[in-house]
Amino acid sequence: MAAASVEIELSEQAAKLFADYERYTNVTAEVYIKELVDKTLPTLQAMVSAFEECQDNPAAVMEVFGRKMGEMMLEQKQAQQAASQSQ
Repeated sequence: MAAASVEIELSEQAAKLFADYERYTNVTAEVYIKELVDKTLPTLQAMVSAFEECQDNPAAVMEVFGRKMGEMMLEQKQAQQAASQSQ
């Protein structure tokens, strides 16, 4: 799938905070938001997977989502431990 772009409208307060943040860090709102989205993709992936798994039972979505997030966190922890042991 090709990359997509999204245009969002920030509130006045958010725009000011991002301007102040950029002044201190040289990180633009676009970069900040892109990194935030990239870091939260596992959560989005788990939620979509839960919806797909529970198509016939919407009440079970949050339970499946919680299980999938737990599995992802465990996998991430194991990968970090393996990486630290190989150093």
